[in-house]
Amino acid sequence: MSDLDSVIARYASTDFDDSTPLLEAGLESLALLRLAVEVATDDDAEIDATRLVDLRTVGDLKGWLRDLEGAA
Repeated sequence: MSDLDSVIARYASTDFDDSTPLLEAGLESLALLRLAVEVATDDDAEIDATRLVDLRTVGDLKGWLRDLEGAA
């Protein structure tokens, strides 16, 4: 996935940028897991949900999703 903003926008409830806190963007844990499943297209990819607690901003989320893309 080359455009993470458009993927994230499907789950966000408001406009956001990289510094927007996840909760302000309307991104809660279930939405984050759905995003992870969508980005990690490899059926055997392991999603480390423990990293969710470290995610604070949309920028943090993008980094995590890029890691998942790279692992696929």
